[in-house]
Amino acid sequence: MKTIIKSAAILMVGIVFSCGIIAAQEQTQADKPTQETINTKSVLTEEQKAMLKSNLQKRKELREAFKATLTQEQKDMLTDPRVMKNERIKAFRASLTDQQVSMIKARRQEIKNEKAQFKATLSDQQKMQFRKMAANKGRINKTLFVRAKLRHRLTGI
Repeated sequence: MKTIIKSAAILMVGIVFSCGIIAAQEQTQADKPTQETINTKSVLTEEQKAMLKSNLQKRKELREAFKATLTQEQKDMLTDPRVMKNERIKAFRASLTDQQVSMIKARRQEIKNEKAQFKATLSDQQKMQFRKMAANKGRINKTLFVRAKLRHRLTGI
């Protein structure tokens, strides 16, 4: 009887200890900047960084211009907690004016054009580096998913 209690106690301490280690590793990874953000900054030229910054500013301006055209009724539709999210979106889309729809289409086209222009500035080496970073990001996300799944199995959280 005592050996069963000792075995169970040792097993529980081991589980708690291993969960603590996994949680600490995940916290450490969340605190430090990812390798991807560090590499992305070094991959781009100053001109490309400036292009991305100006594109971001244009997107913000277009978004703000669109928000300025929304009526109070449309804003209320988006924040109404009594309606399911997908129903809110359907009702909101149905309430858009022709001008607002054309603004959305123009914004989407502008984003496509900006992406195409940016891609044209990338060298083959930069494209390869971005592909490698994307593959590594997929591996990292998969690893974090597996760890979270393991932690869920062990702790039930």
